[in-house]
Amino acid sequence: MAFPAKFKDSLELTLEEVERPDYLWLTYAVCGVYEDSCGWEGWVPEAIFRETAERHPTGTGDKLLPGLEDLCPRCGKRLFRTAASLRFEVSDEQTPVREPGKDYEVAQMEYEDEE
Repeated sequence: MAFPAKFKDSLELTLEEVERPDYLWLTYAVCGVYEDSCGWEGWVPEAIFRETAERHPTGTGDKLLPGLEDLCPRCGKRLFRTAASLRFEVSDEQTPVREPGKDYEVAQMEYEDEE
């Protein structure tokens, strides 16, 4: 599968090239807002933050980083966020859960507009 060449710089980003979050909130959500909702349930990112110099104990002033919208990953309808919510902080231990070449194959990056 070839990717659009215009996204090459974004597709090949490394951890050192993106703004890293310091902590995030996960909330348990349910796809049950509409009569024809699919009923999917699972954890979704509620908010992802980067600590800033203006930070005080309440966390006010931390930078909100972009994350997923509140749409169901199965059917695309709006999710209901329950009261079940947890805060997670970035660990010093960052060993990947899966290893490239060991747990999955790594394909050569190819782009549509390249020769």
